Amino acid sequence: MKVKLLFTVVLIILLIGCDSNSETGAAKSKDYYVLNEEFQEIGNILGSQDIVILGESTHWSADITEKKVELINYLAEEHGFNKLFLETGDSEFNYYKNKGLDMKEGVAEQYHQSIFNDYLTGDHENIKALPMDWAPVFTTNRASHISLLEENITEEISLYSKDLAEEFKKSEFALRDWFSKGLFLNQHVGNLERPRDVYEEIRNETFFSELPQASQDYIESRHENIKNYYSKINFDNALVEYYDYREIGMADKVLAQMEDDDKAIVWVANGHSNYDVTKIDNTHEVFKVERKDERTESLGALLRDSEHDVYNIGLYYNEADTYKLLPEHYETPRKTDDDTLEGYIGNRVQEDVFIDFETSGFLEEKLYTAFVIGAYDYKMVPQEQYDGLIYLDHLLE
Repeated sequence: MKVKLLFTVVLIILLIGCDSNSETGAAKSKDYYVLNEEFQEIGNILGSQDIVILGESTHWSADITEKKVELINYLAEEHGFNKLFLETGDSEFNYYKNKGLDMKEGVAEQYHQSIFNDYLTGDHENIKALPMDWAPVFTTNRASHISLLEENITEEISLYSKDLAEEFKKSEFALRDWFSKGLFLNQHVGNLERPRDVYEEIRNETFFSELPQASQDYIESRHENIKNYYSKINFDNALVEYYDYREIGMADKVLAQMEDDDKAIVWVANGHSNYDVTKIDNTHEVFKVERKDERTESLGALLRDSEHDVYNIGLYYNEADTYKLLPEHYETPRKTDDDTLEGYIGNRVQEDVFIDFETSGFLEEKLYTAFVIGAYDYKMVPQEQYDGLIYLDHLLE
C-alpha cells in the first residue's frame, strides 16, 4: 500500500513537472509577437545582439518607416543600441553633416521624411545615424543636378586652380552620368572612364590642406570609393559587379565604424540582408535583365561572418493602398496564395507581427514566392535567409 501511494505521489510530481516544462516551452516557442504590444518580448530576443539588420521589401512606404522607427527607438532606449546605419552614400552624408547643412541633400531620398530628422542631425538622445554606402547621392537620380556641395567645392578649388576646379566638376558629372545610365537605365556603359584622376591631383596639391576640412574629407572619400568600389564595376556585365561591390562596400563601412561596446541597427532593403543569395531564384524579368542570379555577395552574410553577433530580420507586407513616397498612385493587391510568403502568413494572422525562427514553428520551412514593392517576384526559403521576420498585414501608405 505504501509502495502504491509512493508511486502515485512520484507520478503526480512527474506530471506536474512535465506540465510545467510544457508551459515554459510554449512561452519560449511562441508562434509570433504582435508589434507595438510585445516590444519587451521582442527586445529580449534582439537585445543581446551587437548588430540587428532590419530589412524592408520597399523603401517607399511611410507606414513601414514608422513601424521600424518605433522598434528602433525602443531598442535604443531599453537595450543600448547607439548606431543606426543607413543605406546612403558616406561622401555626401559626411559633407552635409560636417558643414551643418540641410541633410536632405546629403542622403538618399527614402530618408527625406521628417521622422528621420533627429537621427540625421544627431539630436536623438540615444542613437545616431551613420552612412554605410558608397553609391552617389543626387536629386531624383538626375546626373545633371548640381548640388550645393559641388558648387561649394568647385568654387573653393577655383581660388587656387581654375583648371582643377573645372576638372573636378567634370569628374563629378561623369561619375553620376555613368552610374545613372548603368544602374537606372540598364545601359552597357562599361567601366568608369577617367582620363585624369583629378581627386588624386587635388590631394597632391599644396593648397589641398587650405581647403575647408569638410571639402578635404569629401575629396578623399570620393577618391577612395572610386578606387575600392566604382572602379571594380563594368556595366557591360549588367548589374552583377554592382550588386556584389555594393554588399562588400556596405559591410566594410559598417564594420569600420563599429567600436567596442557599440550596438548597431542596419537599415537596408531585404535584398542586401539575405544570408545566401546563391539560393534565391530571381524569377521576375527585371531581375533576369539585371542578371541578379549571378551575384554572390551579401551584406547579411558578410556581417554574420564578422566578429559580431548578428540577428537578421526580413520585413514583408501583404497589401498596400498606396506608397506615400512615390509620385504616382500605386497599390499592391492582397496576396492570398499559400505559395507566397505574404499570403501564407496573411491567411493565418491579420496583424503586424514578429516571428523568431529559432523558437517558432509558425512559418512552414519551404520555398515561397516573395515580392519586392509587392510586384517583383523571387523565390526563397525564409529560414535560409534570415533569423526572423516582421510581417505587416496592410499598409495605408
